Amino acid sequence: MNAPPDPVAAQRRGRRIFLLIALVFALPVASAWLIYFAAPELIPQDRTNRGQLVQPAQPVEDLALLDDAGKPVPLDERWSLIVFDDGDCGAECANALLMTRQMRLSLNNRMKRLSRVLVVPADSDLAALHELLDAAHPDLTIVRDVDGSARELFGAGSAAAGESAPGLHLVDPHANYMMRYPAGIEPKPLRKDIVRLLRASQIG
Repeated sequence: MNAPPDPVAAQRRGRRIFLLIALVFALPVASAWLIYFAAPELIPQDRTNRGQLVQPAQPVEDLALLDDAGKPVPLDERWSLIVFDDGDCGAECANALLMTRQMRLSLNNRMKRLSRVLVVPADSDLAALHELLDAAHPDLTIVRDVDGSARELFGAGSAAAGESAPGLHLVDPHANYMMRYPAGIEPKPLRKDIVRLLRASQIG
C-alpha cells in the first residue's frame, strides 16, 4: 500500500508554489520601480515630459523660506511641488499653478499627500499675491526665499537678478529635493510620476 501523503510536506510544497507565483507577478513591478528610480539612465531617452531625478537628493531643511508672518515654512510633512516666480505671478506662473492645481485635484484621495508651494524673492508683496491667488488656489502655500538659498539649490540662478526658476521641483516628506520637471510639462505625465511615487512610498 502507498504511504498516506505527508501533510507537512504538502503544506511546504504549497507554500513554495505560492511564493513562486507571487515572485513571477512581483518581479516586473519591482524591476520597473528600481530602474525608474535607481537607474534612470537605463530608460530609453525618447520618453518625453517626465521628471529628472536629482542625484544625489539635496536636503532642503535649512532653506530660509518664510510665510507672510515671517515664520519658517518647513518642507518635511508632505510631498511638495515647488513653483518659482519673480513675485508678480505673470502668465507663466499662472499657467503652472493652474496645471498643478488640476493635477493635484485629479489625485483624488491621494491629493492630501501633495502640497503646492510658490517661492518668490524676499522683497515680494505676499499680501498682494494672496489677494491675487487665494480664491483660485486656497491650498497654495506662498513663501519668501529670504536669502536666495532656495533659488541657488534648485538651480534657479540669482534671486537679485529677478530670474524665475523654470519648471517644477519635487521635495519628498523627508525634506529632500529629489525630482525636477521641465517648463511646460503636461499634467498627464506629471500625474503619472506623482502617482507612481505615492504608490511606491508610504511616507508623507
